[in-house]
Amino acid sequence: MKIGFCAKIDRIKEVAQAGFDYLEPPVSAAAAWTEEEFAAQLSLAKSAAIPTPAFNVLFPKDLQLLSKDTSDQQIADYLHLALARVQKLGGKVVVFGSGKSRTRPEDVSYDEAYRRLVEVTRLIGDVAARYGVTIVIEPLNRSETNMINSVAEGACLRADVNNPAVQLLGDYYHIAVEHQPPEDIARIGGIAHCHIATEIGRKAPLEADAGFSTMFAAMKQTGYQGLVSVEGKADDLAAQGPVTVSLLKKLWEEA
Repeated sequence: MKIGFCAKIDRIKEVAQAGFDYLEPPVSAAAAWTEEEFAAQLSLAKSAAIPTPAFNVLFPKDLQLLSKDTSDQQIADYLHLALARVQKLGGKVVVFGSGKSRTRPEDVSYDEAYRRLVEVTRLIGDVAARYGVTIVIEPLNRSETNMINSVAEGACLRADVNNPAVQLLGDYYHIAVEHQPPEDIARIGGIAHCHIATEIGRKAPLEADAGFSTMFAAMKQTGYQGLVSVEGKADDLAAQGPVTVSLLKKLWEEA
């Protein structure tokens, strides 16, 4: 099992030294770089000891996907710029969390917003496929967005989009905050990417938790072959990183 850490590319050497297998940086930051900044970040990533196979934060907060004022062309233009850079950086998996971006506007009904989210996610998948990227829908807790708050809801969106380039993510922190059973991962047929952090404080795990083991067991039940990214705070990454990596690999082996 490969264990990664979510952070910006300028921390890639620090993350590598802390013992992680890969870095998962944000797409929105990469999309905002000038060409000169992108060249510098690409050089940094290519010279690092670990790869960047996964990315998160697909959209910036100001791109409102479900707004009536946002067109397919605006979304597609952003995606082509962003995913072309992800591809050059070696990205294969991109997390579609972006809670603010996919939040339902007050003047849009839930049904209308959901239908639009299906259309948008299908568009995202179509563009992603052109760059050899798999998009994974990230269910987020209700304090972060009002659309897709559970693994089961994410599975419904995945099914309605019906695009091989669009799959599903399971995030332990959001599952725990929403009081969902981790076993749902097996019930809905599995996930393609995983995020993990403690429920309290959203930190990099340093101690065993029965919830982690339950989630890993459900993932193993579906033959999970993906990555596990730590999306949590670490007060001292150099000291805590090796503990987190060792713990998660041990829990995976034992699950």
